[in-house]
Amino acid sequence: MPKNKDNLNIAYYPGCSLNSTSIDYNVSIKKLLEVLGIEFKEIEDWNCCGTTPVHHTIEELSITLSGRNLMLAKNMGYDEILCPCVSCYNKLRYAAKILNSDSEELNELENKRRMQLISDLEEMGFKVEGNYNFKIYSIINFLIDNIDLIEEKYKQAKQSKDYRRPDFLTRIEPACYYGCALLRPREAIKFDDVENPTSMEKLLKTVGIESKNFQFKTECCGAILSLTNKDAVLKLSKKIIDMAIDCGANAIVVFCQLCQQNLDLRQSQINNFYKTNYRMPVIYITQVLGIALGLSEKEVMLGRLFVKPFS
Repeated sequence: MPKNKDNLNIAYYPGCSLNSTSIDYNVSIKKLLEVLGIEFKEIEDWNCCGTTPVHHTIEELSITLSGRNLMLAKNMGYDEILCPCVSCYNKLRYAAKILNSDSEELNELENKRRMQLISDLEEMGFKVEGNYNFKIYSIINFLIDNIDLIEEKYKQAKQSKDYRRPDFLTRIEPACYYGCALLRPREAIKFDDVENPTSMEKLLKTVGIESKNFQFKTECCGAILSLTNKDAVLKLSKKIIDMAIDCGANAIVVFCQLCQQNLDLRQSQINNFYKTNYRMPVIYITQVLGIALGLSEKEVMLGRLFVKPFS
């Protein structure tokens, strides 16, 4: 990522759900990037990465689908891609590993996959030549890399004569929930600790928010089992909410739309199944940071949450 703060520029891959069920996440990301002065361009004619079903059925197809997105970005002049969806991020990151020119680090199977990927891309009409050095950013990796910029923009916002710290920010006492997928495999993802990540806590502290000591920050919420074993998701998600309550949090801050939906949308189902009465808001970190930097709750679509914060 360019370090010249006047020239931050990156390709943007939203993936399928950010244009549909998680539109609030998509909007809050784009609004936050605009406030930070970061230029971004959505990849033209992007396709689905294949997500979990394709990955577990025909892994090579998942690599090819993601490789096409990489080449589309390259044709637009980008080597660096912001990919907010954790599933998409993992798929594009692996395809980048396969396609990048530093192929001596690949094992025998990966080298075969590289040759197959190049063949598939050429068949699609791409000119696969030269050196490739794709860098795929998760939203947390990207934001922590730009934490100084966030701090600078926050100071500027506070110095404005019209600035008044929103009541939302004075009331929120969050637990930061990372989920189980972002920081694995350990050897590939090196920007934070796999067992005790602290990136979100650092980001929130930059805008004056202290997070709770949350022990379940990397536990699984059930993820895509919501489609095949809803009871398991309700059980796992309930444990996360319970632990957030036990540590004194009044909100859970997330960055994965699947985690957000399991903890927020299904909270009423948890209440019905377990006869509980949870009212725990589950908020995207981009919404929190956006509000801290002067965006309104409406602009970051906070009202779209099923559990309304502090209502």
